[in-house]
Amino acid sequence: MTQFKIGHSGITWGYDVSTVEAAIKDLAELGYSGFETFGRVIEEYDQTHSERFEGLLARYGMPLSAVYCSARFHDPTHAVAPGGGPRQDVVRWARRTSELGATTLVLAAGSSDGRPYTHPIQWEGMAAVFNGIAREVAAYGVITAIHPHTGTLIETRSEIDAIMRAVDPTLVGFAPDTGQIAKGGSDMLAVLRAYKERIWHVHLKDYAGGRETGYVGYEAIGQGVLDIPAIFQILEGARFDKWISVELDGTPQSPRAPREAAAMSKRYLEPLLGERTGWRR
Repeated sequence: MTQFKIGHSGITWGYDVSTVEAAIKDLAELGYSGFETFGRVIEEYDQTHSERFEGLLARYGMPLSAVYCSARFHDPTHAVAPGGGPRQDVVRWARRTSELGATTLVLAAGSSDGRPYTHPIQWEGMAAVFNGIAREVAAYGVITAIHPHTGTLIETRSEIDAIMRAVDPTLVGFAPDTGQIAKGGSDMLAVLRAYKERIWHVHLKDYAGGRETGYVGYEAIGQGVLDIPAIFQILEGARFDKWISVELDGTPQSPRAPREAAAMSKRYLEPLLGERTGWRR
């Protein structure tokens, strides 16, 4: 029987360092097993607080599950710009990820800005960047997984297929976001089945089916239209043993407090998963 590791992302509370302690405290008290945040948030916390980020995690007994990197990979030239650029940021965040005990780096492409990639050579260029990052961060014991996201260069099924064909599967895995894939117009379950053996991390979102919710069209787990049991059936069939991060995009229009939203997701998942997961007590 597959044992699932269920953590939660901090974005339900906010996208910057001002909300990170509240998120960790709430999730620890609710019993989630891990915490995911942005690389830039960890870096800013280290720079603006007297303690480093590991002290914050230790205070609440919360492991770091993964680090999300929202760098903009529009083209390889920008990504490897001398003296800085997204690649250097990501490698620095990966080193810090390793120091904090996490092993997964989640990468998203930049905004498409209305200019989607249409030629194989563009995908090959992006893949070269992802492959290069993966090789470099492997030195820190960190794995790299691609995250499709609405509004970015990797959104639709054809875009997911293109980048997954182009990357080296021994270096770069897949980090599907169930809600983002559905909102992007794809058959989410079909995508998971197609790449189930290459999934190295999961963002678990529910989708409201096009209805606005105060969460950018998403919902707490079990409150939307996605077949959540089928997602876990696919993951169990693949013997997936890495992290699953429950995620719900917070906005000023959110209809409930972040803690309540996270609690709703957990109340749905507890009876569904039963002994297949262990919540913190």
